[in-house]
Amino acid sequence: MFLTRLLKSHPRIIISHRNRGLGDNLLAAANAWYYARNTNRSLVVSWQHSLYLADKSENAFARFFKVPENIEGVQVIAEPRIDTLSSLLILHPYFFSPAPDPSLILYKVLSKAGAVTDNTFKRRMQRWQEEADRIINNLMDVRRRIIITHGCYDPNHNLKPFFDALELRAELKERADDFAEGNFTNKKIIGVHIRYYNQSMPLSGHTKHWLDQPKALAACLDKIKRATAGFKESEYVVFLCTDSRMVQEFVSKSVVNVISYEKEFGRDGSKELHQELPVETAEAALIEMFLLARSDILVRFPPGSWFSHYASLYARTTIS
Repeated sequence: MFLTRLLKSHPRIIISHRNRGLGDNLLAAANAWYYARNTNRSLVVSWQHSLYLADKSENAFARFFKVPENIEGVQVIAEPRIDTLSSLLILHPYFFSPAPDPSLILYKVLSKAGAVTDNTFKRRMQRWQEEADRIINNLMDVRRRIIITHGCYDPNHNLKPFFDALELRAELKERADDFAEGNFTNKKIIGVHIRYYNQSMPLSGHTKHWLDQPKALAACLDKIKRATAGFKESEYVVFLCTDSRMVQEFVSKSVVNVISYEKEFGRDGSKELHQELPVETAEAALIEMFLLARSDILVRFPPGSWFSHYASLYARTTIS
């Protein structure tokens, strides 16, 4: 069993498991790394049950990245596959952490069967997550040998060594390098990330930026105009990354020198692209993320999208 073997060789561990957007997942792992560094733990990055792979038993982090042996003294483990029981325990840690709770397991089973309808289970899950968040945010060195976190947490400058250590697997890096060589050579790179949102999607922090769609699109064009000001058209390319075909077509018609990395777009306007076509677009999205990091000037809209956070660490100038 993976968790048993892990405890035999690593006395103290933090496991980061998150299954949201790629930028969100990476920020979660970075925060777990920072906690591990400050509390003398090893870091396990577990992206099993990933949105981005058809095979749910495979670790998407190990599939997409060259896993570093350690980052500033923190040993990093990303097992390509783990057994079903370990996977379930990582996915549902509130059943056994900080202590096994058979009543909670029973309650969930009864809830699934419709035998109970109150929110006891949800409230207990929420309390568990709040306690985990408090431990991570405050760098509390608790006695538990294993800490499992599903949280993302905010970015800060202390996390950069984790992102510095990230490297795409060889085949993905080669595809990114080929695109850059064919499109970025001898050009100023205006990287643009526009994350689309509309009123039919679940409420989020991005919603407020798209309440007035024409105004939002105009703001994007204004930011791109500011980024390209002072350059001749022959001197730059606008590298556009977006999850919306509508945005892609609008910007391409409104701005010169637009290039993009080819990927599919969804048809369901009520879903984000990483929800509708996660497996189909995962590799292209990762390549986009790493190509954006080569930007001379980075445009972000909305500014709080974690997809472009990685690029913001390396771009010379950022316009948000």
